[in-house]
Amino acid sequence: MTEEPRKQTPGVYRRRVGDAMVTVINDGFLDISVAILRGTERGDMEGLMREQFRHTEPRLTVNAFVIETGKNTVLVDAGGGSTTVYSMGLLPQNLEAAGFKPTDFDTVLLTHIHPDHSSGLIDTAGKPLFPRAEIIVHEDDFDFWSDPEKRGKSAAAVPYTGSADALLTTYRGRFRPTSGGEVVPGIRQLPLPGHTPGHSGYQLDSAGETLVMWGDTVHVPEIQIPRPQVTSEFDVDEALAHENRRKIFEHVANERLLVTGGHLHLPGFAHLVKAGDGFRLVPETWMVQL
Repeated sequence: MTEEPRKQTPGVYRRRVGDAMVTVINDGFLDISVAILRGTERGDMEGLMREQFRHTEPRLTVNAFVIETGKNTVLVDAGGGSTTVYSMGLLPQNLEAAGFKPTDFDTVLLTHIHPDHSSGLIDTAGKPLFPRAEIIVHEDDFDFWSDPEKRGKSAAAVPYTGSADALLTTYRGRFRPTSGGEVVPGIRQLPLPGHTPGHSGYQLDSAGETLVMWGDTVHVPEIQIPRPQVTSEFDVDEALAHENRRKIFEHVANERLLVTGGHLHLPGFAHLVKAGDGFRLVPETWMVQL
């Protein structure tokens, strides 16, 4: 009798989008409490979790993504690395399992500078994990996290100033702040401020196919997709986060676009359809062939 395995198989999933290959790389998970969410009653949130056969307190999947376009090898977000809680930090071993080395990457696209999306850029020795990559992030996020006065006025930002400083110092001179539009051939930055001042998604267009990567538009899909008004204490501007969540939801639902996000459960690709005052997520089935 074989010994019971102690670890899950590598968190890696590939999907072709046009001529590009997109690989989901799981970095682990984050446990949160519904107490940090607002916009509906606690009982409603707990009921939504039960409907999905989930525990009352959400467990957030934390994912990063690799986009291979033929011209560029791009990492979108990087997970939490070793600088955050124990439940993250799987990026290096899952990148290796997927056949990637840190030196393969010429570009990193950050949706925003929060530790569960950016601290994975730093290795356990505090050095850059991706030694030749240019780091692209919206200029409003770069400016906000670089300015102690601006970020110091936001209770939602204060807990993350240390991790932001570590990132900005470690990769000093390697950032390219942007303001939306095409940032890599075939990939556009979609400004979706609110969660942070420069929070952004990215849209990949290749050979007639489109993928929208909406970053932290959704933290808890079981709750925020049927109830887009639900915000969190992580949001620097909750009203704006709600506004832009509805905006991107309407867009991808109306255009029937493929979506993914840093906190969608594996394999991570889905479509969105309207359902009453909210929406419903339709996850893709696992694809055996690419």
